[in-house]
Amino acid sequence: MNMWKTLGITILQYRTPLLILLLLVTAFMGWHASKVKLSYDFARAIPTDHPKFIAYQQFKAKFGEDGNLLVIGVQTKDFFKQSFFNDYRTLHNDIKKITGVEDILAVPPAVMLLKEESTEQLIATPVFKDSFLTQSEIDSSAASFLNLPFYQGLLYNAQTNAWVMGVRINKDVLSSPKRTVVVESIIKLVKNFEAKRNITMHVSGGCLKWVPVMVISLLLMCSLLQKIKMGLYG
Repeated sequence: MNMWKTLGITILQYRTPLLILLLLVTAFMGWHASKVKLSYDFARAIPTDHPKFIAYQQFKAKFGEDGNLLVIGVQTKDFFKQSFFNDYRTLHNDIKKITGVEDILAVPPAVMLLKEESTEQLIATPVFKDSFLTQSEIDSSAASFLNLPFYQGLLYNAQTNAWVMGVRINKDVLSSPKRTVVVESIIKLVKNFEAKRNITMHVSGGCLKWVPVMVISLLLMCSLLQKIKMGLYG
């Protein structure tokens, strides 16, 4: 009892210095709190022997570090059909217009090396014209493309009729809240393509890192709505 009495007397006796100290500590901690930022790094949350983690490592072995790469895949036998291919090209062009997208590795912008007779230098030449193509033009260019071994196993798998598009996103954008807007814009275009073509698209790679951001955004929105509700009815 005497200890608490002594403590109380001491606090009352030195209340002014203690209040000043408390205010200084609070201000110091508040200043540090203002420097806190949301981390956008992807933390491993599953065992290394999990099938999904193994598949993820195989993905990185083929395409490199996934930090700024988003891979969009589709499986179809009609890839080089006129309507599908032209829609796929449009999807590629629309994604490339999104602010934050730096480059796209896909079939429509694929290039081949041709030797220039005068200089004997290899010139990178587009395999497909950057325009609406007729079926005969697609067939002719597709034959050239399928004869290029570099792209086999990288952009397509002939045995499974699988085709992929690699979207490289600016790393600074992916390290900021803007990443949510960029990835959502890409996903929206992919969903529109799915609906138009009545086909399933698969997204992997960089999307493994933005899922937590989407969840956090949803939680923040729910928290805000709850506060508004409490303010109205509390």
